[in-house]
Amino acid sequence: MSELKKDSVERTLCIPLWSRAIAVKKLPQILPDHDAVRILKEMGETKPPTILYNLECGALAGAIRQYDFACEIREYLKDHPHATIVELGAGLSCLRRQIGNETNPWINIDFPDVIVCREKYIPTGTLEKNVACDITNHKWFDEIPFEKENGVIFLAAGVLHYLTFDAVTELIAGMAEHFPGGLFVFDFISKKGKTGVNTQIRMTKNAARMDFSMEDAEKELTAMSSKVSKVITKSYLEGYPVEGVKYSWLTKQYIKSKRDKFFVVHAEFSKE
Repeated sequence: MSELKKDSVERTLCIPLWSRAIAVKKLPQILPDHDAVRILKEMGETKPPTILYNLECGALAGAIRQYDFACEIREYLKDHPHATIVELGAGLSCLRRQIGNETNPWINIDFPDVIVCREKYIPTGTLEKNVACDITNHKWFDEIPFEKENGVIFLAAGVLHYLTFDAVTELIAGMAEHFPGGLFVFDFISKKGKTGVNTQIRMTKNAARMDFSMEDAEKELTAMSSKVSKVITKSYLEGYPVEGVKYSWLTKQYIKSKRDKFFVVHAEFSKE
């Protein structure tokens, strides 16, 4: 990946990409991402960061997150059919293409060098826009087409982990103030889970480290802003059941080991 800096957070782009690519064959029931297979081939990437990605559980780790978010999008659009969809730290996510959404404004936000890489490999849809910006710089707020009556849903996949708790607090407080009635969906890990994931990252020879974690999402998020009106926490791996999938014994053990570590949170912003 010559477009991306060595030993940077951006370098982790390949990690979820490999999970989703391998899941196309191993777990096709979970929102298959054929673009991930294509992108890795075009990059000249021939093997995943570690052999663990070839296991069913390794593929599940990345693929299930896209599925979780797709479920949240579909549910939100039932009441907000004209909502804007925003991916923070979009990386090489192909979620819009995975779910086939061509009807809603879709905004992808990430660092400038990541956006350059994204535009090389992922065609931009008619209502889609890429914004080059650090998500902690709130100037990107002005790039979002937002009308209160239409709504907006924000997604952050594997992104907040790399921010400090204070940075996440400032981000959520700002979003809740600026986008009343919006929804923020993101994954997070517990303190215990953070230690294990940082070990995994080191195995990929990446210098990036996870910092942010939570133990009680409802308590901590409502403390960040009085405008966070409702918080629902679900299991990252089991919170959004997939029909027709039968996991191997090893994968079931993997899921069991992550129940108190990996989560998806649904945080609603008050309308007033």
